[in-house]
Order: sequence, then structure tokens, then C-alpha cells
Amino acid sequence: MTNLADYSLPQLKQLQTRITKEIEKRETDTKASLLKRLRKLAQEEGISLEDLLGRDAGTIAPAAKRGRPTAKSVSAKKKPLPAKYCNPNNLEQSWSGRGRKPGWFEAWVANGGSITALENAATVANKGRRGALAITPAKAEPVPKAPAAA
Repeated sequence: MTNLADYSLPQLKQLQTRITKEIEKRETDTKASLLKRLRKLAQEEGISLEDLLGRDAGTIAPAAKRGRPTAKSVSAKKKPLPAKYCNPNNLEQSWSGRGRKPGWFEAWVANGGSITALENAATVANKGRRGALAITPAKAEPVPKAPAAA
């Protein structure tokens, strides 16, 4: 064995890359060889490997990819939540109802506005009829926060 302390950092990184590639190659070769032997054994018994495993022929070969979802499939599942509440004065401001309440929502409610009006605004905004609302509470200014008690 070679003493790794004799190698420089770039040499070690190059060696690491080569080792990783060799491991992947050997894993692939081993899987292909094993799959070939299993198909041969199944054929000797008069059954196909696909029938034995209850899968399509295309899903058996990429065994390494079967267990983990890909990054695309995970991100494709997550879509932004639809708006449950919208600011009637600015339909660009919306909130799904989850997480911290936005300032415009708190100001609306604190100034006497109803939550139902915000829900109706979201319905209108989701249907694409912008500017169809003219609802305003008494004052739509942010509520000042109470001073912290010492």
C-alpha cells in the first residue's frame, strides 16, 4: 500500500475521483452480471425474470435509481398553495392562510375589516377579475405594536 501522506492535495482529489468512478463501474458491472445470471436461472425454470418479479422489463435494469425519488419528481410535487385571502386594495398581496399573518392582513382586521371580505377578494383574484373590488375598511394602516414589558 502507498502512504497517502506522500500525496499532495490535488493528487489526493484526483485519486478520489478515480476511485469513485471505479467503484461505480464495478457496481454497475456486478449488477449487470447478477441480472444476467438471474435471467438465465429463471429461463431454465421456464419463467421470465420480469414475470417472477412482477415488473416490466424496463424497471428491472435501473435498480440503483428505483428506491430514491429524483430531484425533479420531488420539486414537481410541491406547488405553491392557492391564496385563501387577498388584499382587496392590492390583489397582488395574498396569503394562503398558513404561517405568519402578513402585515396587511393584520392591519385590515385591526381596522374593522372582515375576514370574509379578504376571502371574497381571493375568490375574485383567483378568477382573474382584478379591479372588481372596491372594499375598504375605515383605515388600512399597519397597527402599531405595543411596547415590550420590561
